[in-house]
Amino acid sequence: MKIGIIGAGSLGLLYGGYLATEHAVTMFPRSLEQAEKLCEHGITVCGENCFQVNVLSTMDVSALNEQDVIFVTVKQYHLMSIVNMLKNIESSIPLVFLQNGMGHLTLLETLPQQIILVGTVEHGATRKNEMTVSHNGVGKTNIAFFCGHSDLLLKFFSSQPEQFKFVHHDHYELMLLHKCFANAMINPLTAILKVKNGELIRNSFYYKIFQSLFEELISLFPQLDREAMYRSVKNLCLSTKENESSMLKDIKKGSKTEIDAILGYMLGKASEREQHVPIMTAIYQIVKGMELDGTIK
Repeated sequence: MKIGIIGAGSLGLLYGGYLATEHAVTMFPRSLEQAEKLCEHGITVCGENCFQVNVLSTMDVSALNEQDVIFVTVKQYHLMSIVNMLKNIESSIPLVFLQNGMGHLTLLETLPQQIILVGTVEHGATRKNEMTVSHNGVGKTNIAFFCGHSDLLLKFFSSQPEQFKFVHHDHYELMLLHKCFANAMINPLTAILKVKNGELIRNSFYYKIFQSLFEELISLFPQLDREAMYRSVKNLCLSTKENESSMLKDIKKGSKTEIDAILGYMLGKASEREQHVPIMTAIYQIVKGMELDGTIK
């Protein structure tokens, strides 16, 4: 299968690396320099076992129409900058979106593609350089059809190895909500406190903030199982206790975060329900201020 990957950050390199072990992968990075390096050196994935694969890489977006399926791995706030490119991809080519949050769903409704999938990523990945990614934690990719259907794609997803497995879900909104809820709980708090995930549970004072934030969030979604969600998020903190959240990494680099896609979406829901969420609002404003300051190291 010919697979295109838009974006060559940590996720793009991780998916490009694993998928290129069995398929013809073409990377579509943002810079010519990275495209040339990927063509020359391929992608190196470092984890329990390091491996290197050859890939194609190009800045020629017309090559997108030569692919059988395209993974879009750029961060949610970069989607608007590539929307025209996405709309020029042939409508018969499926697109797979791997973004945090749920704010991009409105954009997906404007695309002409007959088959669109959305996914949530449970792998840990850090980009070491333009050709190398560290696979910090083996998880899975949850996947669901946003529109259309394809038995061929389901067969493709189910054929991936256990170390890089895909799990199909029937309801995309519920799948995305579970991940967005967990991200809203963990990412902003770890970014503000500058701690690894496990500290939100280990430190009794941080844990009280964690619990208070949970109460505000769960009140917005009566369809969710309260006890199950609490266990799920707490267990995620513990199972990734040595990991730094993507938002903390962004703050450390002085980069823009996905706070709008994650907590901004939740605040929008609170506004729709006319619910007062002071803790969530304060956390959102603090992260936005840290973005503006850009001096956290």
